Amino acid sequence: METWLTDTLSHLASGPSYYLAILLVALTEGIPVLGLFVPGSVLCISVGALAFSGHGNLPLICLAAACGAMIGDQISYLLGTRNGQQVARRLAHSRYHRSLRRAELFFAAHGGKSLFIARFLGPLRGFVPFIAGSLHMHPRRFLFYSVTSGLLWGLLYPLTGYWGGAGWHWFQLTTRHLFILTGLALLGGLVFWYRLNRKRS
Repeated sequence: METWLTDTLSHLASGPSYYLAILLVALTEGIPVLGLFVPGSVLCISVGALAFSGHGNLPLICLAAACGAMIGDQISYLLGTRNGQQVARRLAHSRYHRSLRRAELFFAAHGGKSLFIARFLGPLRGFVPFIAGSLHMHPRRFLFYSVTSGLLWGLLYPLTGYWGGAGWHWFQLTTRHLFILTGLALLGGLVFWYRLNRKRS
């Protein structure tokens, strides 16, 4: 799944469709159940690395990722507000009940901060906003945590990929230069050894 998404994005031209795809992936990761199948974090790191290679504009990538994350939160929150009990009943006897229960306990333990923390915890990311909505958390309070965590997430993950790409590029250059210098040093040593032995003979 991760490889397929990354390959698909890398072949998209870095136009509006490219940034829309990033937004949609980040959005989907914030929705209960669906988010478990979408590796949004991995993808955002990948597109950040692609940006270092010249594919896509890094600020626009960060903006698309952040907007997608915040919109996904809002959808999850509204779903919990309007259909929380119905969805919970449907998930009660499914394999996703455990994730829902973990989100409930996590929200009970951390309150509004759970929205911020869960942003960086894959399995809980889509369920905690849903729980916040089903428990009728105040919209302004929810929006504060959603926006701050969404902006940070949208910046952090693409930048991690970008810096990773830069680090790998630096490593390759350094390794290449080190190989050349080592080769020259060996060659110089052989020449010196040859001349020294020739003088002795």
